[in-house]
Amino acid sequence: MRKSPQDTRPERRPLRIFAFDPMVSRAGDHRVTVEIPYRKIERTERLFRDDRLEVVDYDSTSGRYFRAVDLNNEEIAMTQGLEPLEHDPQFHQQMVYAVASKVLENFDRALGRRFRFKGGERLRLMPHAFQARNAYFDGELNAVLFGYFRADEDDPGPNLPDQLIFTCLSHDIVAHEVAHAALSRLHGYYNQPTNPQVPALHEAFADIVAMFQRLTFPEVVGPALRESRGDLLNPNNRLLDIGAQFGSAAGKGGPLRRIAGKPDPAKFAKTKEPHNLGWILVSAVYEGFVANFVHRTRDLFRLATGGSGQLPDGEPHPDFVNRLTSECVRTAQSVLSMCIRATDYLPPVDPTFSDFLRAMVTADFELNRADDSGLRAAMIEAFRQRGIQPEAVGSLAVRSLLLDTEDTTGIAVDPILADVVGKLVDFGARQLDRNYSPPKSSPDRKRRTPKKLEKASDWGSQQQEAVISNWDEVIENPARAPIAEDDPEQVLSECASKLGRWVKEPANRSRLKLDPFLPVGVRGFHPVHRIAPSGELLVEMVAHFVQTDEDRSQDLGGLVYRAGVTMIANIDGHIRYLIQKPFHPQRKAKLLAWVGAFDEMSDAGWPTQERETDRIVNAFSARAMDQMRWK
Repeated sequence: MRKSPQDTRPERRPLRIFAFDPMVSRAGDHRVTVEIPYRKIERTERLFRDDRLEVVDYDSTSGRYFRAVDLNNEEIAMTQGLEPLEHDPQFHQQMVYAVASKVLENFDRALGRRFRFKGGERLRLMPHAFQARNAYFDGELNAVLFGYFRADEDDPGPNLPDQLIFTCLSHDIVAHEVAHAALSRLHGYYNQPTNPQVPALHEAFADIVAMFQRLTFPEVVGPALRESRGDLLNPNNRLLDIGAQFGSAAGKGGPLRRIAGKPDPAKFAKTKEPHNLGWILVSAVYEGFVANFVHRTRDLFRLATGGSGQLPDGEPHPDFVNRLTSECVRTAQSVLSMCIRATDYLPPVDPTFSDFLRAMVTADFELNRADDSGLRAAMIEAFRQRGIQPEAVGSLAVRSLLLDTEDTTGIAVDPILADVVGKLVDFGARQLDRNYSPPKSSPDRKRRTPKKLEKASDWGSQQQEAVISNWDEVIENPARAPIAEDDPEQVLSECASKLGRWVKEPANRSRLKLDPFLPVGVRGFHPVHRIAPSGELLVEMVAHFVQTDEDRSQDLGGLVYRAGVTMIANIDGHIRYLIQKPFHPQRKAKLLAWVGAFDEMSDAGWPTQERETDRIVNAFSARAMDQMRWK
């Protein structure tokens, strides 16, 4: 970040947050300070923002703005941000900004590039967007909207009856929704539920990011390991919960989600609801993490127990707990990076849990060939125990699950691809440079805020009336800078144009197994700069190509039948991986069967003459999915 020794700006910005929900954190032992990358913050009375995030605290129920916190204020900075308080709207703003920044930093680290939202746009965070039991990411607005609600009067759990509960104060919920936003940016067509596992994968991925980010906080992990005596699967371990306060306040009698119970391989095939199906995937990843943690700490337990493996009665020695904490945090960071990095090895359309498992294994193999700790094998076994079987493989051996690499023997260097990859990785390297300053060159899109609700209402009418459909312009935007001649967007536009021309060539379409007669869309391309534990540098380009079936004769409930391929090419223009979802009769048959099953379940024995055109898309929208979570 520093350009010279005279540049005294800090490299990190420490901010205090609730690591758990406020209900769990009231004793003070779960309030932690996270250090996020220091970014220049611009502030007005109604908003503050850096180059990727914008916090606007507008309450659509009351029709008012809350004054934006000034994180540049010296008194606030010297105390590592505002004190965590449930009733302070400015701390709520600090909370969502800090957690979202940490999520984006984890994406930067795992993906080997500076994560960018489409067009360099900022992700807007609204801590008090509406009054309802929900929080969700709105893709059209590129905004995360957090609700607030009153605790159940009859069954509030450890909360006061009718107490105000703020979803923006849950680390898990904030990280979950920002992860939805990031995955939607990386794979826009994953918002199309083309098979039952697609919405489940979206939910699972967001929960994985939330859970494992929290596991990288030593202040949280240490006490949990001390209380559970090093057992990460102890039923009383708080680390197993997602959204403790909000599940209790909503009358669920417990957290929104909790890893518990013996793995049941048959459950995977029987589960249909997306959150429950996704939680099987989360549980498998968590149990793979625990197995790897046990492997990494076996020597510590031997030393602490004199070889017996049985800890003596009483509280474990602090030094032992500290070593366990260090290994747990390191393992959690490895798993989190592994899962985020897997998104680069997924097809751009119609993913399955099998695709995700093979992408995880391949992503980890590419960066860490040796895998001395056995993380990949632990994940494969945990998935097997949960009934998630990889497809199109000969065995469950690690090598068998690796995606197939392309044979480049005798294939000449592709000058167009080499040129595109070269320009793209140069662009990415400049953004990763510690002296990089984001250009003030992209003009802001006209931003709006939700209208005031005339009266409080239930969730259904909130969805219909309030949430962010009618907007007023926010006047206090900081001054816009003129467009620079070297605007990075020009580099990306040039790369997109060249990739578009490249994929039009019949030979290239054939190699990508794309339909020669249908248009091809370039749906995204990203540079990769990763450093392996061995010190080797991996420099590549990830690009997504998608085709759309133009046949609209069949009612697919708003879904669209697409084919796509993820291409990974190295800097000399050779293609290393082609991760394909081609048009295939079996895929089309599965899509039709899924639409039929959905209609049969929705009709409940009373089919209507006319069904909604977009019924499946609407049923699995971001709003609808996050509303299901509270039921």
